This record gives sequence, C-alpha cells and structure tokens, in this order.
Amino acid sequence: MVRVESVLIVEDDRALREVMVEGLSRRGFHMREAERVAAAIHEIQNLPPSAILVDYQLPDGTAFDLLEALRSQELRIPVIVLTGHASFDLAVKAVKNGAEQFIPKPVDLSVLEAVLLKVIENHRNSQKEAAHRLERVRYDKDPFLGANEAMHQLKKSALRVAEVNSTVLLQGETGTGKGVLARWLHKTGPRSDESFIDLNCAGLSGELLESELFGHQKGAFTGAVNSKLGLLEAANHGTIFLDEIGDMEAVIQSKILKVVEEKRFHRVGDVLERKVDVQIIAATHRDLKDLVAENKFRSDLYFRISAVRLRIPPLRERLDDLPIITDRLLLQLGRYAPRSFADHRRGSRSLAALPVAR
Repeated sequence: MVRVESVLIVEDDRALREVMVEGLSRRGFHMREAERVAAAIHEIQNLPPSAILVDYQLPDGTAFDLLEALRSQELRIPVIVLTGHASFDLAVKAVKNGAEQFIPKPVDLSVLEAVLLKVIENHRNSQKEAAHRLERVRYDKDPFLGANEAMHQLKKSALRVAEVNSTVLLQGETGTGKGVLARWLHKTGPRSDESFIDLNCAGLSGELLESELFGHQKGAFTGAVNSKLGLLEAANHGTIFLDEIGDMEAVIQSKILKVVEEKRFHRVGDVLERKVDVQIIAATHRDLKDLVAENKFRSDLYFRISAVRLRIPPLRERLDDLPIITDRLLLQLGRYAPRSFADHRRGSRSLAALPVAR
C-alpha cells in the first residue's frame, strides 16, 4: 500500500511555518499545523502523524514539554527539534529527551525532506522488527496442513480473502487453528509489513477488555496512574486479531462496531475521538447467529464482520490428515528433544504408514 507520510509542524512563527508547509507539501508530505504545545498534543491525539517537526521555544512551553507528553501517553512518534539558538548542550539534551534529530535554523528544505524520510523509515523499520520478533516463533505453522479436500478449499478461499483487506470472521472449534490462520492472512495480505496484534476476548472483564483495546487516560479509573496506549492504536496500519469475539460484552461490541464502520474510537476516560487504520480479523468457536437470536450479540456488528467468513473444519471431519499432522508435530518436537528421543524417532516407522481408526 502506498501511504502519504503525515507530518505535524509545531511553529509559532506564521511566516516560517507557511514556507515549510508549502515546501514540504510540494515534496509529497501531508502537512498539519499547530502553533503551541497544547494544540500539537490535541492534533497528535486526534490522529498520530508519521513525524513531528517542532520549534524548541513555543509560547506555552518547549519541545521538551511535547516530548514528555508523548512519553506519558506512550505515543512513539519520531520528533525533529528545530531551533534558532542551537548549542551542543541543547542538542544532547534534546536527544536524551527522545528527539530523533536536532536541526538549527534556517533549515534547507531539501535537507529537511531527507531527514524526515530517514527518521520515518528508521522508526517504521524498528516497529516492524519488534513485531517480527514476536511473530517468528509462532508464525512457522502451516494453517492448511493436510491433504483433505476441505483444507484445499479453505486455502483457495483464504488466498482470495487475503487480497481484499477487509474485516474477516474465522469460525471453528477451539484448537482448530484460527490464530494460525489469522497470522497467515496478515502475512499474505497488503499489511504484511505492519504490526499484527492479537487479543483473546474470552476471560477478560468488560472494563479490562475495554482498557486493553482502546487504552485509557490518566485518572480514568482507580489505578490509572498513567495514560495507556490501547492495542488498536498499537496495531495502527496493521492487523488486530480479536479471538473469541462472541464472548465480548455488549457495551464493547458497540464500540468495536464504530471502529469497523468509521475507524474511530475513544480511549477510556477521554472525550477526544481518535482515528485508526486497522484490519480486523475476528474469530469465534460459537454460533454468532444463535447469540444474535438470544440478544447476546449485536446483529449490526454480526452483519459487518461476517461478510467475509472462513470456516476451519475440525480434525474429526478430516481424519485422513491425522498421520500428516502427527508426523509434523513429532518432527517439530524432535528439534528440541534429547538426542536419544530424536534417534528413536528416526529409527521408527513413519506414522503416515500406520492405519487410522475410522
């Protein structure tokens, strides 16, 4: 996906700000403006930019106040500090406070363009690498392991679904591999270079699930001593996997519906509406139609998330795949087993040759 990089410039000198906005806009950036720290924080909370250009001295504070606000709200955005009174000590302090670059004025727009592209690229690469480190151990699984016709059809359908970048509902019993298929869809789809975040909705109280998903503001409830970034914001531009969505309480269902329809939400305890660009993959082992009939699941949410559905058949419906699956499991276990076990495995007859009870 081609994405125009959004840059927020925080500068109280109107003439200088207009020159920079016009110049960087011509170079392909989507520019947003603020004159003060408070206005900048409001802009960032509404929609986090790809990078921030901020003058060191502002009418209501300094660039360090903005950096502190970003830290307190766990917003990781590359910041470039500009100043007309540069010094070595100030540059060191800016970097220690979290700035990516410290550039003295006047600024050459060509240089600024190159710096912006570099810090945005570095920031995105670090995010991708962090996400990939979390996924590597879990993503080496094949969601279509087996030779059964049902699995061939599932793979054909999944390949088509992976191209469309829409909300997807995965249906299947517990243990059928819905999480593995969700990761495969993410890695195969147009958001593969972005973050994949999963959340199991079962077993979490409504308040805890709401805080995990949407985040919260400092003081929103007892124990909220700091603002918290929600998983939706952490997955921005990527994919969020909501496992066991059928266990989600009604009040949170309504908020998820707003995300599906409008890509908007509120943090707990915050009046500010935020935007997010995520693909939602939902999963359930329950029959959502029955839950809708029992008024336990919103019909409008079911309609929105079930337009694209994939059903994973349980193993009992494809027993001919059992030898293939057990062989793969033993092979994986053998990688970490003591040598005596691995030697025994190599000398044994393949499980694929053993009869399977029908």
